[in-house]
Amino acid sequence: MSLPTTTPAEVLDISPENLEVANTYLQHQNIGEVANILDITPDTVSKVLQRREVRSYIDNVFLDIGFNNQFRMRSAMDALIQQKFQELEEAGIGSSKDIAELLALSHKMTIDVLDRQIKLEEARNKSVKNQVNVQVNEYGVAGSKYGSLIERLMKQDI
Repeated sequence: MSLPTTTPAEVLDISPENLEVANTYLQHQNIGEVANILDITPDTVSKVLQRREVRSYIDNVFLDIGFNNQFRMRSAMDALIQQKFQELEEAGIGSSKDIAELLALSHKMTIDVLDRQIKLEEARNKSVKNQVNVQVNEYGVAGSKYGSLIERLMKQDI
């Protein structure tokens, strides 16, 4: 079975069974179909798909194939802009508004990608700066569960 990855030698932290579920889900995108094909329950398929490593794998594959890949999207956008420039040059007449709209859209897409990359880096580097943990043990207070537990444990030792 060929895996839908861009680098065949990449290391995957997924069990072979979960990888099979993930790849079948990528092909059919329907939990019921995946369950029928693999002869397992839909509940099992859902649980496997909710696992962190499986979700990460599916997201990475989804973003690497087709026009979801940022490099393919950029290439397609560049081809569109180039085509509009050629049409404008060949016809001798035309609207530069079309090209301006495409350039604006291209710029917006680039800025959106950069913003998301910045947010992702910020999320990766974000850590708890200050954390205060407080534990309250009410040993002398009458009626507390902790106090009664300690008293019972002490009485058993005697």
